[in-house]
Amino acid sequence: MPSPDLDSTCALLGDILRAKIPPDLPAELAGEHKVSRLYHELLELRHFIAAIAGGDLSTNAGIKGYTAGALKTLQANLKHMTWQTQMIADGDFSQRLDFLGDFSKAFNAMTSQLEESQRTIRESREDLARINAGLELEIEERKRAQAALAEREAHYRKLTETMKDVVWTLDTQTLLFTYVSPSVERLRGFTPEEIMAHPLDAALTPREAIALKQTIRDNRQEFLAGKIDETMYFTSEVEQIHKNGSPIWTEAIVRYVRNEKTGAVELHGVTRDISDRRALRLELERQATTDSLTGIANRRHFISLAQKEIDRCTRHGCAICLLMLDIDHFKKVNDSFGHATGDLAIQAVAQTCGTELRNSDLLGRMGGEEFAILLVETDQQRAYGVAERLRSLVQDIQLFTQNKDRVRLTVSIGLTEKRHGEQDLSEILARADAALYKAKNSGRNRVEYWED
Repeated sequence: MPSPDLDSTCALLGDILRAKIPPDLPAELAGEHKVSRLYHELLELRHFIAAIAGGDLSTNAGIKGYTAGALKTLQANLKHMTWQTQMIADGDFSQRLDFLGDFSKAFNAMTSQLEESQRTIRESREDLARINAGLELEIEERKRAQAALAEREAHYRKLTETMKDVVWTLDTQTLLFTYVSPSVERLRGFTPEEIMAHPLDAALTPREAIALKQTIRDNRQEFLAGKIDETMYFTSEVEQIHKNGSPIWTEAIVRYVRNEKTGAVELHGVTRDISDRRALRLELERQATTDSLTGIANRRHFISLAQKEIDRCTRHGCAICLLMLDIDHFKKVNDSFGHATGDLAIQAVAQTCGTELRNSDLLGRMGGEEFAILLVETDQQRAYGVAERLRSLVQDIQLFTQNKDRVRLTVSIGLTEKRHGEQDLSEILARADAALYKAKNSGRNRVEYWED
C-alpha cells in the first residue's frame, strides 16, 4: 500500500500533467526539496510546451535534460521553418526541410510544386511577351489610324504617370535616363527632369553603381550578340539614394530593347520600393540565426559558420582553435537569485566575450549557459592566452540583483586545436567538451587543454 506522502506526490504530479490549471504545491510537500524541485521544473516545462503550442517561439527554458532539449530543438526547427516559409513567400522555392519527417516530405513536395508553377508562369509570360510582340507588329503593319494611335499613347502615358511604381528607360551606351515617370518623386524625392539630367551613378550608392554599370555593359554585349533578346526579363534588388541622402531598397524588373527609330539599345524597367519587405526578410533571417537572449549566433548558425571556417582553414593550412565555455554553478545562480538574474548573467558573459574577440572569430550560444568560440588562424598557445583573458574578465564582471546583491560569476573553459587535415566539426566539438568537463572536474574557474 503506497504511503500518504507518495500518494499525494503522485496525485500532484498527475494533476500537473493533466489539469488545465496546475495545482499549487501542498504545504506538506513544500519542505521536500526533491519534490519541490520536480514540481517547479514540470511547471516550467508546461509553460515552455504551451508557448510552443501557441506559436510563441521566443520563450526560453532554463531547464535541462532530454525532454527539454528535444523541445528546444523543436522550437529551433520551427523558427527555422518560419524563416524558410517567409523565403518561399518572397519567391525562393529552393527551400527544403530535412528534420521533420513526414512533414518535411509534404513541405518539400509543396515547394517543388510551387517551383514548377513558377516555371510554368514564367514560360507563360514569355509566350505572352512573344504574342504581344506579334500583335504590336500586326498593329504596325495595318497602320492604324493616327487618331486611335494617339489616344492609345495618351492612355499609356496616363497609366505610367499615375501608378506608384516608377517606369523608366535608359540608354545603355550613355547610361543616361531617357524617360522617368513622375512617381519617381514619391520614391526618391527627385523630379523626372533631375533624374534625366544626371548619369546612372547619381541614382545609386557607389558600390551599387560599379556593379550595376558592369552588368549593363555585359548584358548589352550579350544582347548585340543575340544571346539576350527582348522577351527576357531580369529582376534585381538595388539600393538607391533618396534626395535627403537616405538609402532606399528597390526591386527593378528590366528588359533590353532596341529602339526602332534610333537603333539604340535601351533598358526598359519598372522599379518599386521594397524597403519594408526587405526589412522583414532580414529580421526573419536574424531571428532564425540569432540567439534571442544574447544576440549572438545560435547553435545552428554557429555550427554552420564554424564548419565553413574549418573547411577554409583545411584548404589553406591555417591553425584554428575551439573553446567551450560554461558558467560555473549556474543552477545555483538561478536558484539563489531567480531566472531573470540568470538571464542577465548569460547576457553579461556573452557581451564580455563578444567585446574581447576579433571580427574574424566566431561566438555562439550552444544552449543554456554554454558558449562556443572559434578562434580563426590561432594556434593553441595563443588560444590559451585568449581563454585565460576571458576567464579573468568574467571573474571581474560586476553584476548585481535588484536588491544590490553581488552575483559572482566564473567560467570553466575547454580548449582544443584542429588537427592537421581534420574536417569534421563534430570531432573538434567533442574534444573541446571533454576538455571542458576536465576543467569542471578539476575545480572550475580554469582553462584545460584536450590532451591525447
